[in-house]
Amino acid sequence: MDYVITSLIVLVATLLLVVEVAFIPGFGVTGFLGVLSMVGAVFYSFFLISTLAGWITLAIACAICVSLFLWALYGNSLDRVALKKNIDSTVKDDELKKFAIGDKGVTRTRLALIGEAEINGEVVEVKSESGFVDEGVDVEVVRVTGDLVFVKTIK
Repeated sequence: MDYVITSLIVLVATLLLVVEVAFIPGFGVTGFLGVLSMVGAVFYSFFLISTLAGWITLAIACAICVSLFLWALYGNSLDRVALKKNIDSTVKDDELKKFAIGDKGVTRTRLALIGEAEINGEVVEVKSESGFVDEGVDVEVVRVTGDLVFVKTIK
């Protein structure tokens, strides 16, 4: 009868782990209960049946866990949660095309290398090429790169 109980506990643990790997990705309640059941089956075998039965149950439990790990790793179970799209745009791509070299503006905040300036009637984040710049100073666009507008003070 003890062998039947151990087999049922291992079966329940295997089912819980399969549900965790196949249907509910991540380590949640079912995964925790599956691991706990598997450990419980091994302890049950060692302490209530015999040492030999414990070692056999441990070997079966390890084989099941390794098989499930390989199935999760090489199967398609992780494809459902994997990121498949490459993001190749930034937020400011279209916004910064409005500014050209030579455009003039006024700083709205202190540029401690980066701050805000009003250029062509629009407030934009800028980076100073001439060090720290106080608020309300006239600036000129020197260059526009991927996500930054570089400015220098007008003397």
